[in-house]
Amino acid sequence: MATTDVVLKIVPTVRVASARGVIETYGAQGGLWNVVGSAMAQQGMRPTAPCFTLYHDGEYKERDVDAETCQPVDAALGDYGQVRVYDLPGGLVAAATLVGPYDGLNAVYGALMQWIQANGYRIIGPDREVYLRSLADNIPPSELVTEVQLLVEKV
Repeated sequence: MATTDVVLKIVPTVRVASARGVIETYGAQGGLWNVVGSAMAQQGMRPTAPCFTLYHDGEYKERDVDAETCQPVDAALGDYGQVRVYDLPGGLVAAATLVGPYDGLNAVYGALMQWIQANGYRIIGPDREVYLRSLADNIPPSELVTEVQLLVEKV
């Protein structure tokens, strides 16, 4: 069930190992996750926080989604193959949470967009979906927890 409670919070800069590409649909992230996971395993990198996806399109798309899968790491390594390791800047985000299957994300995005407009903010960066509890945790879809974060500034 999506929460319609929107919160403003500061997210810190975070070092990530990431792979970016154009994927057929939002659900087709598996290949990018495999690239990141394989590089991390080969380099002995360990995750330091929940993984997330950045969406760079600026709006919803049915197909050909510009996505970047990110795993926070503490390694000081440089890029590795298709994987880029860099410090992703933090900032002020409007955030809302979904508990349950990913098909509820549209309601979360709708609530965020409505709140942002009603409160005089604008989006200034890619969307973030932070997977606090994901399918990788071997849990049923009803127990998934996803926080959607939109980088914002006051208009």
